[in-house]
Amino acid sequence: MDSQCFFDEHAESWDAHRSPEEEARLARVVVLAEVQPGQAVLDVATGTGVLIPHLLSRLGAAGRVVATDLSPGMLEVARRKGFPPNVTFLEADVHQLPLPDADFDQVICNAALPHFEDQVESIREMARVLRPGGILTISHPIGRDAVNARHRNAGGPVRHHQVPPPDVMSELLRAAGLTEVQIIDEPEFYLTAGRKPRPTGG
Repeated sequence: MDSQCFFDEHAESWDAHRSPEEEARLARVVVLAEVQPGQAVLDVATGTGVLIPHLLSRLGAAGRVVATDLSPGMLEVARRKGFPPNVTFLEADVHQLPLPDADFDQVICNAALPHFEDQVESIREMARVLRPGGILTISHPIGRDAVNARHRNAGGPVRHHQVPPPDVMSELLRAAGLTEVQIIDEPEFYLTAGRKPRPTGG
């Protein structure tokens, strides 16, 4: 079973595993990502759309969310939640996003990076679609160690899917051209972010 089949198979029951505490941490992700009213946000590997309500609470009606995922099953669950028209869904591979350069103020990848086959290329691709000055945020609202343990115990195609340690993550973001890299590595919350530099005058 490959990763796409794994997530399709678990899509219908996915939300049952999320706790109230995790909802509060999802709200924290959006705050730390500095999402502002009216912005354009790319929600990479949205899954069942768990981050979208928190994004909408910050963006307002003038903002927009494009939510991508490789799993049709996950996207179907997300679509059934009845989000407003400023949310659109797109079945897409993060390694080759069918999106133009510099199209988003924010790119957020929540609880997904370990599942990407090529983390280097996926981060570069997410950085590509960021506007200058925009922020790429990668988060895991149950914490890095908990994610890694959960994947090891799950077996199947996800057993080797791990969140890299902070020094490796920092290097991955910098290699994609991002600056102002920050990492929060708490027992029950993980977030790393970097900003796409604005062009310098001269």
